[in-house]
Amino acid sequence: MREQLERYQVWIYLVAILVGMAIGWMSPEQTRHWEVLLWPALGVLLYTTFTQVPLIHLRSAFRDRRFLAALLTGNFILIP
Repeated sequence: MREQLERYQVWIYLVAILVGMAIGWMSPEQTRHWEVLLWPALGVLLYTTFTQVPLIHLRSAFRDRRFLAALLTGNFILIP
């Protein structure tokens, strides 16, 4: 089960984002009710994403220049 979730993780996130966007566009009056779930859902997604990187490998992950460049580009250039 875990391997399948990891294999399709990007597609699961993409479908969830598209469903959320569709709900927001089709019924904007309902967004207030769904907005309450936004931060807990983001917290769960971040937790599940970061717990897959063991702490003993964290140092080597930050030594990887391509990983660090992608991380900084995503967080400070693409996302804001």
